[in-house]
Amino acid sequence: MRLLALSALTVSLAFASSAASAPPAPTAATLADAHCLLGMVALSNAEEQNAQQLGQMGVVFFTGRIAAREPNFDFTRLKTIAATMNDTKAVDADLKQNCVPTLDKYMQQMSTALSPPKAATPPAAATPPATAPTKK
Repeated sequence: MRLLALSALTVSLAFASSAASAPPAPTAATLADAHCLLGMVALSNAEEQNAQQLGQMGVVFFTGRIAAREPNFDFTRLKTIAATMNDTKAVDADLKQNCVPTLDKYMQQMSTALSPPKAATPPAAATPPATAPTKK
């Protein structure tokens, strides 16, 4: 009887620890970034080269953003998230209204930060005042 109780306790502790080790649900911000990441993956497969490049930059950007926010994020969850994204018009609208502007904002900051400093403009040379012609 005692062995049975001990076994039941061990089994219940094993289930409790496995439930506790399950990854937590992603935050709303991480979920939004995951939607952007998936949209950027789709964009990277576009036929237009500019769209492909934007998509590729977006994939790298949003992957890094998710990993920075939630270092233990399980990227295999993207399959489950992708299954909820079946409204193409909503995905396109989200890309245009949220994802691309976010990417553009940080790419512009990066471009500004990495651009060479502007050379100081020397002050304009002082020009002597024009003299009035003298009468002879």
